[in-house]
Formats: sequence, C-alpha cells, structure tokens
Amino acid sequence: MTEYHDIYSVADYIEAIKNFKLYGVNGSRSKGVRLYYRGEPADYGETAGTPSIARGGWLEGNSESTLFRECERLLPREFANCKTTFEKLVLMQHYQIRTRLLDVSFGPLQALFFALYIDPKSKQDDSGDSIVLVYEIPDEAICSWHSDKVSVISNIAVYAYDDLDIWDLPYNEESTQLFDKKDSFNENEKIQQLVHEIRAEKPYFINRIIKSHMESIYCVHPLLDNPRIRAQQGAFLLFGMNGDKHHLATLESNKGLKISMARIRIPQGAKPRIREELELLSQTVDTVYPDWQGVSDYFEHFYGKTAEEFYK
Repeated sequence: MTEYHDIYSVADYIEAIKNFKLYGVNGSRSKGVRLYYRGEPADYGETAGTPSIARGGWLEGNSESTLFRECERLLPREFANCKTTFEKLVLMQHYQIRTRLLDVSFGPLQALFFALYIDPKSKQDDSGDSIVLVYEIPDEAICSWHSDKVSVISNIAVYAYDDLDIWDLPYNEESTQLFDKKDSFNENEKIQQLVHEIRAEKPYFINRIIKSHMESIYCVHPLLDNPRIRAQQGAFLLFGMNGDKHHLATLESNKGLKISMARIRIPQGAKPRIREELELLSQTVDTVYPDWQGVSDYFEHFYGKTAEEFYK
C-alpha cells in the first residue's frame, strides 16, 4: 500500500524533506545517495512518475522512432545545435513532445511549486490533492549528459525498427578485463544496429553494450544551456527498456542500482495557504519560467490580463 506524507504548510514540507535526508525515504539512512524532486498536480496513483511516452499505453501502440524522426524532419533548425540524441530528447521534452524522459529537480521548492501550479491557459482542474515525488538515487546511478550509458538508452528512441526485444538475449558482464572480448549479446544483429545509431553521435563508441544498462533508469544532469532548466534546477530521469522497446523500465524492474521513491501529499484544502507561502519565498511563475511564458502567466495571475491586454 502506498504511504503518503501529508503537509499543510511550507514548514511541514521542509520538515518532511529534512526527515528524508536524515532517515532516507524508506526509513533507513543510506550513504552515497542524493534526493531529487518532482511535483505533479494530481495524485496519479501507481502511474505517478511515468514518462509521457508511456502514459495511456501510447508506447505500446506507436513508433517512438517515427515520432523522433518526424520532429527532426519538421523542425531541423530547432535541432541544429544538438550534438547528441539526449540533447534532442531534452528539446522535445521542453516542447511537451512524448519522450522517455521525466523532469525532476535538485530543488524541493521548485517541485512544490510545480505540484501547485495551474497554467492559466489550460483547462486543468484544481480540485483534488497534489503530490511531490521524492527520489533517493545512488551516486552511481547519476550520469552526465555525455555518459555512454546515456547514449545507449537515448538511442533506443531512434532505433529504426520496433522489434528491439532483448528478453531472450543473455546477460553479459561489466568488466574491463572483458572489454575487448566479444560476447553473444553484442554479436546480436539488433544490438549491432543500436551501436550503429550510437556511433552517429559518437564515432569512437566501442562495440560493447551491457544488457543491464539498457534495462536501467539513470538520473542525468543536462547541459545548463536553457534558462528554464537553470532556474528550475532541472535534471532528468532517463528510462531504459523493460524487456523490449515498447515497455519502459520501472522502479521495480530497474536492473541498475535501486532508486527509491516517497510521496508527499498536499491536500486540496491546504493548497491556497501553501501557494501564498511560496509567493513570500519568491517561488512565482516569472522566476520559475524566466521566459515569455512566465511573464505572460505573471500578468494573468496578478492583473487578470495577458501581457498583450495589459499594454493596450
């Protein structure tokens, strides 16, 4: 049964975070871990923390690679400065295209803001509880944007065929002694095709993929080349496969280092108070979204007008 930690003020929230830092999200303190946070405007139950590409069974019935390549084809200038597939996925995520990424933040207050934020242009219902997901991630599961592990999982998205299935392929070892030796996993035609995609961004990539890496979830620190990512202290969870390309890895199926998650619940009745407290702490839409969207929403929130209407 899912356990919730209810809060009714920012002070309650900070106290909950302090307890997680001291005692761990599961009540047992671990060394060599970091906490990351994600705010969701509703309680999605068991599907909380699910990347958009897997919601509603979309990935099971559609082609991820076709979606990716069509975005490149239709918006080539947008992707021109991207050097890696991961950077392209981040750009797609920015524009709310379905990807295998999940936005998280270093900052607990940013996550609380997103749990309570209602886009004035949307028809989103503000009734019901909101949730902040708290992830406890081992240092070894945290990668830079340029990591080879990140390249392996990211390029699953562009793999040209939808039959990428590794259920029956044997596991291989992650060992420097075996690094130059071939194994049956990497000799498989499907894996060789994946290496081909990876070498499009990294020509020096060595023909050796570890099966468990493909079935893992990693926390990735991106390039801070976007003012929104910088302001939101953003990072991403990058989801590998659960056996085949049409199913994402989950916290339960994750073959890498264990990632734990706890839920902090903001009851519907506590939302107005906590929103007021966040404003006192300068957690407002124009600081979290330091771009035209943030400015526009700022005007609409404080003046009841859009930026265009305000200056008429």
